Amino acid sequence: MSDHPESSWRKGTGRHRRAHWFAAPAIGVVAFALAACGSSTSSSTSASAPATEAAASAPASAAAEPTTLWVQSGNGGSDAVLKAYEEINAAFEAANPGVSIKFEVKGFTDLVDTLKLQLSGDDVPDVTQVNQGYGSLGQLVGAGLLSPLDDVATAQDWAGRQGESLLAVNGRFSPDGKTMGSGDLYAVADRGAWVGLFMNVAKAAELGITGPPTTVDELVAQMETAKAAGVTPFMFGASDGGEQIWLMADLLMADTSPQVLTDVINGTSEQLPPEMLDVANTMQDWAEAGYFTEGWAALTSTDVLGMFAEGDGLFTLNGSWNVFQSDTPENFSLVPFPLGSASELAAIATGDLPWAVPSKAKNADLAKKYIDFITGPEASTIWIKNGQVPASVSGNEAQEVEANGLVGVSADAILQWANLVTNGTTEPFPDWATPTWYDTIAKSSTALMAGEITPEQFVEALQADYGPFTAERKASS
Repeated sequence: MSDHPESSWRKGTGRHRRAHWFAAPAIGVVAFALAACGSSTSSSTSASAPATEAAASAPASAAAEPTTLWVQSGNGGSDAVLKAYEEINAAFEAANPGVSIKFEVKGFTDLVDTLKLQLSGDDVPDVTQVNQGYGSLGQLVGAGLLSPLDDVATAQDWAGRQGESLLAVNGRFSPDGKTMGSGDLYAVADRGAWVGLFMNVAKAAELGITGPPTTVDELVAQMETAKAAGVTPFMFGASDGGEQIWLMADLLMADTSPQVLTDVINGTSEQLPPEMLDVANTMQDWAEAGYFTEGWAALTSTDVLGMFAEGDGLFTLNGSWNVFQSDTPENFSLVPFPLGSASELAAIATGDLPWAVPSKAKNADLAKKYIDFITGPEASTIWIKNGQVPASVSGNEAQEVEANGLVGVSADAILQWANLVTNGTTEPFPDWATPTWYDTIAKSSTALMAGEITPEQFVEALQADYGPFTAERKASS
């Protein structure tokens, strides 16, 4: 990759999975690249048609005369992403004579913290990025501040591009903002973001391990092999909270099914599933077995990913937005976390900040046309050229990855995403379940793995946050 954007990782709702962007430190020869983060069995015809043809069939009332389209992004600080948007915006303007784009960039926290107030006024952007989850997108929908996108989504077959479950994860809500994952479509992502297992395949070969684990039992066996050889099995950092939340979700899917995790995040029941106790026991057991990085509680997930990229450890868990380049890219791979059986395929996999049209947008039809364009095939080609993961799947990912010289985890981030969207199940980030669950899980899981609380106390802490919020939400819907 010729351009290595800053690493980004965000949490919370105003801290909901994502509270801020941060730049990753330089790591020797390694530079982090934001590749950023639905079942579907086929690509849509609109996804493979020429972009100009797709754009031409979007809402017909758009751009009949010189028009300025106000586009608001929350990707401030992500230079490579913004560089790609420059190219995509130029392509959209070229395909729509008379249209000029006013592209306004905010930092993530600024966007999320001010968006509801901004959209409540009269001077609003035509299209804006939003944050997912009850505490962010749900509030905007419930306040009537966003327009549904179902008309253009149906006309342009967005479900064929991204899979219906991915659309639901990123942008479907009931009109009252109380039920996530169903109802009208209010937002759609242009880039994908998924959490997977990074593996040092060169080190694995030295240990006699011939491939990535396909089940949790195989993962444990490989970690035991690494430990016996004096290799850190699992590079793990907990001080920023993300890695243990991802691990909890992956283990829950492995112990039950992806649908159970979906039901938890969507608040189908006020009670957490009983298998959460098994997950807690496993997390504590792994810590006590010495699988994790020494001093893990004081390290961030970015710290340990940097150490991993320099050759430490056999595995680590992180996001596709944190892929890195190395002088030896063939030494590393990125795959979905193994589930209960080798045939299952699912991962925490969402879009990056999705795009929405405010209810008071002055150019709503043109805004929808813009969103259709940036999630379409021409934009996908530009995303891959810039080392990003396009949310939409065209079926041409392998050829474009090769054409752009992407290798190692940079290639895996894109190719595995396409496989997940096409053949697997995409899951929301688990902390979307409540506005405060991120901090609750992060704090409680660190105490759990440090042996300060029991697995039962861990589940009780999560339930004390999850239960009342879910009950109140369901009662008011």
